[in-house]
Amino acid sequence: MRYALRTAGFAASYLLATVAGLHTAESGAGVRLLWPAAVIGALWLVAQARSGRRNLDVIALSVTAVLAPGGSTDPLTAFAHAVPQVVPALLFAWLFDRWLPGYWLGHGDRFRRPGPTLARLAAAATLAAISGAVLSQVVDPGLSAGEAGYLVVRDTTAVLLAVLATRGVRHLRRRRPAARLEPRRPGLTVVR
Repeated sequence: MRYALRTAGFAASYLLATVAGLHTAESGAGVRLLWPAAVIGALWLVAQARSGRRNLDVIALSVTAVLAPGGSTDPLTAFAHAVPQVVPALLFAWLFDRWLPGYWLGHGDRFRRPGPTLARLAAAATLAAISGAVLSQVVDPGLSAGEAGYLVVRDTTAVLLAVLATRGVRHLRRRRPAARLEPRRPGLTVVR
């Protein structure tokens, strides 16, 4: 039940992010200034990875990307425009799990050096953004090389900052325990 509710929440936030992205400034070939749906798609697949149902998450993300506003009414064109949204998110989630296992949940943080960890995270985000730019150029041949470069920088920065911000919030929440109403027990007890 929790999995279904989280999936529905991610789908709703993806649709809201798509609407927000459609209201940002646009260049001549249709490149948006901001595209928060790329971030939501990547976070969706990374956050849901512990459930072990990535295939269902990819299907749900694909259906959501096809049904998202601003797409075409033609089903084949809608599927084609969904590919540059889904494949980078899947690639990022896969690389993230391979290069930084347990990082999302905070496992092994005390053993990780910040430099190599940030480099791996940036590399995963960059490779995913490059794949999105390449697929966008395949779907829309009118996209110039400069606009494709902007897509790479925009999506890399957005995904990298979103992952770091989400982990920072989770880390702060974990360090600050909720106030307890019952008295604290000693750390060790003797059982006879």
